[in-house]
Amino acid sequence: MNHQKSKVLILTASYGAGHFQTARALKETIKLKKLDLEPLIVDITDYKHRLVHNISRRIFIEGVTKLPAFYDYLYKKSRDPNHFSSFLKIAGRTGLWSVLELINEFRPSIVISTFPFAAGIMSYLKKHQLTSVPTLTIITDYTVHSIWIYPYTDQYIVGSDIVQKGLIKYGVKEECIKVTGIPIHPKFSKPYKKKELKLKYGLKHHVPTILIMGGGCGLISSHNKILTSLEECPFELQVIIICGHNKRIKKSLENSLVYSKHHIKIMGFVDCIDELMAICDGMITKAGGITISEGLALDIPILLYKPLGGQEKDNTKFLIDSNIGTLIEDVHDLSNKIIELLKQRYKYQFKQGNLSITNRQKNSAFHAVNIIQSLILSNNRYFYKVPLK
Repeated sequence: MNHQKSKVLILTASYGAGHFQTARALKETIKLKKLDLEPLIVDITDYKHRLVHNISRRIFIEGVTKLPAFYDYLYKKSRDPNHFSSFLKIAGRTGLWSVLELINEFRPSIVISTFPFAAGIMSYLKKHQLTSVPTLTIITDYTVHSIWIYPYTDQYIVGSDIVQKGLIKYGVKEECIKVTGIPIHPKFSKPYKKKELKLKYGLKHHVPTILIMGGGCGLISSHNKILTSLEECPFELQVIIICGHNKRIKKSLENSLVYSKHHIKIMGFVDCIDELMAICDGMITKAGGITISEGLALDIPILLYKPLGGQEKDNTKFLIDSNIGTLIEDVHDLSNKIIELLKQRYKYQFKQGNLSITNRQKNSAFHAVNIIQSLILSNNRYFYKVPLK
């Protein structure tokens, strides 16, 4: 008789790359540890609703990038539980019955949500006794927001003590919250040979290297202003620019950087971001939860440029308050910030309280998977019910 693995259903969404990256990190860690678990990642916005997903995702990205002040207003308006946040939660239940069908078919031992509306769907199903499967939510930013909080979530995994305290303030029991750091791909926990990697990417070992990135969709704006400011640096730099899926920005940069005094390497979407981060002396980025978590794991000084609002402003505040990030408020001050960073780089150290954040982040996915295992072992009976007709 073949032994049946415990099934792990991971519900996520591709509204920005972070939610899916966390889901993938869990799956890869389970495989790496060779656990007796079978993970399945499902994008709830794409699952049986691809057309609606493509339209809504486009609207979301356009809204965040072109109307950041409006997005920030909506984010703040719904931060605390109120009528508006309740409306958003109801609107976020699109695809609820498809998820229930998936649960009945896949029969998971646990359902993990890395997207807030997925957590909402699971809480609704449990409230109405349509399933009793254990549920775990992973908050993918260093922030507390009502959109993540639901009464039938069994366990939360969060990135910092600050988020834990915020959830407790909103009524979540302390024993239901584990602080592991935001789970990132396990490859970020391994050691890197920087000299060999610089040779691999055609870079000089002795020249300072700066990484510029803006998330999976290449959302850093004012890229030409950033590069103009870099030209003011009095010494040579090696600059790696990650454009993500933004082919327009990539082409524009390739055409405008022919005469730069720096050695500039322009790349689209990459799977080797861990290696590129590892060889850099500093990173200029937007304040996405996963990107800054990866930077923390590799002990890279982080320069935050124009956070878009909402959770990015919260992430920025977390880094600055923790003394592990610098905000670039004026692009014209960028070269000065880089010079200051590089002067301190070889003696750059986090304060003792922040070393714990860095060390925790390196093994965040391993800690999260251990919690998942424990939750499965402590709940050995599950009941699945068919959808109501």
